[in-house]
Amino acid sequence: MSDTNEQWVEVATVDELSPGKMKRVEIDGHRYLITNAEGQIYAVDDQCSHEDVSLYLGCIQGKNIKCSLHGSRFSLETGEPLEAPADEPIGTYETRVKIKKVLIKTHKFP
Repeated sequence: MSDTNEQWVEVATVDELSPGKMKRVEIDGHRYLITNAEGQIYAVDDQCSHEDVSLYLGCIQGKNIKCSLHGSRFSLETGEPLEAPADEPIGTYETRVKIKKVLIKTHKFP
């Protein structure tokens, strides 16, 4: 059953996201970070759960994203924090590639 608050949104082309690349997008006032880590496309919240800083300013390390402010790392697969000072996960979103277009399943935020 589909949640009426969910929608698939095109956010990039495959060509924009070669391995190690990131892209920020804003949909309905919410910021997402789209990444290609080790050939896999991920979508997560573009905000560290410890401080209000864009994870786009950080760097991809394997299948993790490292925040540039205090060095917290998050799993791109689960959103779980892997290093202090962050202790809260970030949101993760389902992705799919369809005819060289990258789509993410977003949630409408109130």
